[in-house]
Formats: sequence, C-alpha cells, structure tokens
Amino acid sequence: MSDEDELYAKTNYSSLLEFAKTVHQSFEDNPRGTIKAPEEADTILVQDPNFIQLDDLDTTEGFLQLHSGPDSESSGFNLTILDPIGSGGMANVDSATQHSLKREIALKRPREDRVNPQIADSMIREAQLMAQLDHPNIPPVHQLAFGKDGNPIILMKRVRGVSWSTLLHEPWHPYWANQTERHLKSHLQILRQVCHALEYAHDKGIVHRDLKTENVMVGDYGEVYLLDWGVAVELDEDGYHQATHFCGTPCFAAPEMFSATTPLSTYTDVYLLGGVLHELLTRKVLHTGQSFDEIIDQVRVSAPYEYYADIHPTLAKIANKSTALRPADRYQNVQSFREAIEDHLEHYQAVELLNSTITKMASLEEMVLNTEKDGFHFHQLAFECRFGFHRVSQVAPDLDGPQKGLLRVLELQTKYELSQGRVDAPRQMLRLMEKMDPEFDGLKELREKFTTLEKQKEASRELTTQIQYKLLEELQKKKQD
Repeated sequence: MSDEDELYAKTNYSSLLEFAKTVHQSFEDNPRGTIKAPEEADTILVQDPNFIQLDDLDTTEGFLQLHSGPDSESSGFNLTILDPIGSGGMANVDSATQHSLKREIALKRPREDRVNPQIADSMIREAQLMAQLDHPNIPPVHQLAFGKDGNPIILMKRVRGVSWSTLLHEPWHPYWANQTERHLKSHLQILRQVCHALEYAHDKGIVHRDLKTENVMVGDYGEVYLLDWGVAVELDEDGYHQATHFCGTPCFAAPEMFSATTPLSTYTDVYLLGGVLHELLTRKVLHTGQSFDEIIDQVRVSAPYEYYADIHPTLAKIANKSTALRPADRYQNVQSFREAIEDHLEHYQAVELLNSTITKMASLEEMVLNTEKDGFHFHQLAFECRFGFHRVSQVAPDLDGPQKGLLRVLELQTKYELSQGRVDAPRQMLRLMEKMDPEFDGLKELREKFTTLEKQKEASRELTTQIQYKLLEELQKKKQD
C-alpha cells in the first residue's frame, strides 16, 4: 500500500457515522437536500433564548425597514415583500420591491424556526463570499442589510426562470417547446456555463461544494445562474480547506467531503461536476441508497460506473474520470473538464453538419436523374457536399458516414461528367476514389464506363485525324492540278 493509500485508509469514519446519526432524519425527509455542519447551524434546532426572534416587519404588512447593522438605526431604505420564491434548510427567499431603485429583487432571510446566532453568522459569510463573485453566471448580491431585530437580510438579483432539475426531469416542460436542439446537447451547454462560474470562483479561491441541478437556475432568456453558495468555503494559500464536518448533498458528495484527512480543494468541485454529468446521462443521482450510511459507503468507494450502450462513450469517460476516487486521478481543473465537454459538443455540431450534408446529397441524386441538368447548380451543390463530408471527417473522425458520403458524391460527379462526354475530370475523381477505398462498390462500373467512353473518344480522335489527313491530301492534289 502506498503512503497515499495508507493516509486515505486512516480516515476517521467513526466520527462521520456519529454525525450521520444526527442528520439521518433530515436525509430521510429529503435525500437530495443540502446538509450543513453543526457549527453552520442547519441541523441545530434548539434556539438560543438570548437571541432576538424574527420580527422584521413593521406595522404595515409586508413593509420592511433595512438597517445597516444588527444594532443600528434604520437606514431609511425600505422594501415591500411580494411573493415567496423558495425555502431552504435555514432561509426563506421572497421577491420584494426595492423602493429606492424601483426594482424587484430577491430577499433572503432566516427561517423563523431556524433563527439563532450561528445561522445569522452563516448568512453573513454567504453574502460576503458571494459579493466577491462578480460573474455573469452568478447572481450578484446587491446589499447585506439587517432587520430591526438584528437578523441579516441578503438583497440579491431577482432571477426569473426554472430550476435545471425541473428541466432535466420534466422533458414535457414548456421550456422545451422553443428548443430545436436535442435535450442532452442543451443540458451540456448549461453545464458549460456552470463551469465558467466555477472557474471564476476557483480563481478567487472559493469552492462551492454543493453542485447539483437544483442549485442552477435557467433564466427566461437562456441565462444560467449557479445559486446557493451557503456552504461554499475559501481555500487557504495552498489551495486547500480542511473541513471538520460534512457539508453538502450526500448523493453528489466527493470522497474527501467525508474524510478527516483529505482536504477539500478545487478537485472537489470537479467531482461534483462529474456527479451532475452523471445525472444528465442517467436521470439518477451518482450515489444511491436507502440510508445515509449506505450513501457514505458508496462515496468511500466511488467505483467507476458502467453506463448503458446508448450513452456516448466519450461522455461516460468524462463522467468516470471526473468522479475518480482520488483527486489526482480527476481532471486537473474545471477548465479541463469544460474543454472535454466542449470537445464533445463539437461532435454534435459534426452530426448536424453530417445530416445537413446528407440532405444536400439527396438533392444531388435527383439532379443526376434529371435529364435537364443545370451544370452550374450541380457542381456548386457537389462542392458543398464534398466540403461538408470532409469537414465532418476532420472534426469527428470517429463518426460513421463522412467517407461513405464523400465517395458517393464523387461517384455522382463522375457519372454526371461521363454523361456529358467528359473524361478528364472523371479520370482524377476515379483516382481519388481508388485511393480512398479500392473496394468501393460502384468503382468497377464507373471504371468500365470511363474506359468505354475513353475508347470512344480515342476512336473519335483517330477518325477525326484520318479525316483531317484525307482533307489535306485532297487539298494538296487540287493545288498540284
């Protein structure tokens, strides 16, 4: 056993299982729910009697006064609470009107049954961390304020749309009515945007550690936002964070998230990205089980997954590589993971180009059968087909079809040229076809037609030459006479 293996094997799982008992009920209530460490207060339900309870609203229902600090006077900025947006483990999110700027925002506040100092501190940390992340795929924090009771209030961009999880598991959702692309391709494009957000966060030394489709919002205009940075952590100068307790979503978790010795790093988010990709491919979470303990056992092993044959092998390879047991065996960073996804997206583009080229070739087939041929249009369409098949073979050499299509175009061009009584172009195309595939089915027939026409041409040239000589002889005789 290597030193790394020995270190990994010494993980103190007994303390983890003890912690698992305290969150077992939470897991049963929502297996996909986020679990926060005790010090982050999500699982602490006993409230501090010395901490003031939630009492934010003024006498006017729905009207909220903002304070600049827990103990400060009113700042003079007011909000009107509108409709609820959602509720999490420790906070509620509502829509609200920010009167000073006449805009609708999202408002995050502690849940009434979760109010305590730890949650307040956690929300403040979340707001301060998110304020460092100024990126198009991360909703901006407008302001950190407080209610008159001292509880924190986070003012954020109001994002309108639908959760990625909903789009993934509801293929009949109205969102798809306006989408012309394949669902999987659209999901991979969303995943690419999530990667951009993570690359930026990692550059700032921040790891999300709770990536899942529920935490991504797809806006009404195609915007993609990575949400819920409540358990995100900042890495030290060496790029690590040693967590004392598990935080995150167990069914997506990386092994080091349950480890007492292996620290969190950007590799952790790479693993979580792999878990998200797994769900895109299978519609199931990466780690499954009837209990929290079973989930932990699966996470500790993180065995490669055997995907069905209908899953593209490249995507299966990306998913298994990014969810490798040991961080060093995964993609070295999110950028490498994203580039692997983008390389596969080019495969989709190649398939689309292949299909459109095949459609053009069908038109070319019809033109060959048409007795009234438009030579210019025919050659233009043939050039487009040859270019399309050649481009596909460059972008996706593993695809079946480009070479077969290219041979067929050359065959049609050769037939067309022979029908016009020309042999120079067919001679070159036949050489190219023989080089590409000497066993091509139509090659023998074309070669015979070409040979026959070439002999006819040669015979015609000889006859023409004989006639010319005869005419010259007749002219010379006339001159002599």
